[in-house]
Amino acid sequence: MSKRRIDVLSIASYILLFFVALVVVLHFVFGFQYVVILTDSMEPNINPNDLVITVPVSPEELHVGDVVLYRVEIGNTTYRIIHRIVGMRPDSSGRFYYITKGDNRNYTDPWQVYPEQVIGRVVFVIPKIGVVWYYTPLIVFGLFLIVIASLAYDLAWLLLEEEPVRPKSRKADLLVLRRKKIKVYHYRR
Repeated sequence: MSKRRIDVLSIASYILLFFVALVVVLHFVFGFQYVVILTDSMEPNINPNDLVITVPVSPEELHVGDVVLYRVEIGNTTYRIIHRIVGMRPDSSGRFYYITKGDNRNYTDPWQVYPEQVIGRVVFVIPKIGVVWYYTPLIVFGLFLIVIASLAYDLAWLLLEEEPVRPKSRKADLLVLRRKKIKVYHYRR
């Protein structure tokens, strides 16, 4: 009975493939969002460079105390912000909006967050992985360049390599050796 040798590189590549497939399925099928935190507004619970995973929720599922990802327009720019819901109030037209605040801030946000602005609720925080996640496109591009360069090198080596010299037949080698012996014998006289 022979034991199968475990190839660490194969296992690592399968794990990486599974992880990428899981991230893609969660994002495109279930609507999960992945956000890298850049500011300290939610410290000490969520720190800069943490990766936050959010899941879409209906407005009925949100309560005071939930941490949400929402979109707000300030000027001509749209920002995605993660803050905690600290209250709910109706506006002058009777529509409810959320009052949000960063855990590390002494004041509430100056804008009103309506349910249609909410992208999702925070379900998971992965500490310090945001640095890797943030540079993932650059890492993937670098790996892509390395693969392309190695393929180009192999192709160039294949095209520029000389044809191997065909080995002579054994009979031809014996005839050459016999002629040399005759010449050596002939010159000794």
